[in-house]
Amino acid sequence: MIKDRMGIIHQERLRAFSGEHLYYELNMFFGVTKRLGEGAHDQYIYSALLESFVIHTSLILDFFYKPPAKADDATVMHFIKDIARWKKLRPSYDKYFRKFHRRRSREVVHLSYKRLDIDASEKLWNVEKIVPSIRELVRVFLKVADPDLLHPRLYQLENFLKE
Repeated sequence: MIKDRMGIIHQERLRAFSGEHLYYELNMFFGVTKRLGEGAHDQYIYSALLESFVIHTSLILDFFYKPPAKADDATVMHFIKDIARWKKLRPSYDKYFRKFHRRRSREVVHLSYKRLDIDASEKLWNVEKIVPSIRELVRVFLKVADPDLLHPRLYQLENFLKE
């Protein structure tokens, strides 16, 4: 069991969460990025896939890097025993994900006049650049996390992790 601000989160609850919600976010991320890589010829489908990519990437990064803001926020720290090892092995947020966060805020989740200042050549998202970093992040997580707290379903993501 892991204690947090809510009291105690039982092992069964963590396993259920990881098998349903964490699995969903990771599966959607890898599935959507694969579809984006295949190329969507319809503007609406491409935009919907790109927005889905941004949403799922944001949720994944928040889970793995952001301290919980509310007592019921899910965080990687609930699944890790050796926090120092986790922080040492995971990819650097600043190096790999800070630019994504800036673009997400500026170009997708906030409707602002700054969008007018973005050159057309800067509007393309290099999805392939972030995928290897997320793959490595998930690999490290599966290696460092307490397997008793993870649902076995998470290990089915290995097909996406091999690519």
